[in-house]
Amino acid sequence: MLLEKLLEEFDVDPNTFSSEESKLFDQYFEQISVRKNTFLIKEGETEKYSYFVFEGLLRCWIINHKGDEQTFWFCKKGTFSLSNISFTLQEKSAFNVQTIVDSVIYRIDKNKAAELYSAIPRLKTVFDDLTAILLNKILNRNIDLIKYSPEQYYLRMIDEYGVTLNYIPLKDIASYLGITPQALSRIRKRIF
Repeated sequence: MLLEKLLEEFDVDPNTFSSEESKLFDQYFEQISVRKNTFLIKEGETEKYSYFVFEGLLRCWIINHKGDEQTFWFCKKGTFSLSNISFTLQEKSAFNVQTIVDSVIYRIDKNKAAELYSAIPRLKTVFDDLTAILLNKILNRNIDLIKYSPEQYYLRMIDEYGVTLNYIPLKDIASYLGITPQALSRIRKRIF
């Protein structure tokens, strides 16, 4: 069940919604299979769907001032894609969202989302809280980049992502840490 998986990822009491509401939630989403390296959205596009990552992994990235791809976020299973910012605001996306591995994703369009909020009115309040939690995670990432060395931050990533980290290309991890792949290689040699 999608809703239960989402609530679990954000440490929200799974009994917040009844089993009937959870089943109803799932009915509003369309399941799609997405191949590795597929763009869900490209910079400059306006998102038509809200995506929930059921299985798989996404990366959010931009081209930085040097002309290199800069990864700044990973959307793991049990979370929504950051392209939801463009979806919610109906503004052009400032970044790209791309699958890292073959993924199973559920999506919902604006009309279905409005119907879903009408069908389960409490959902809007809970989603507002989840959005605040996500914003706090993004803020903490920015603080952690200042607070920790790349090695310390990489160790924190190992704790957070577990085995999922094995599926992320090293160049993307290095980019996320703001270091070169060679520097990441040296860190990995020291740790392992």
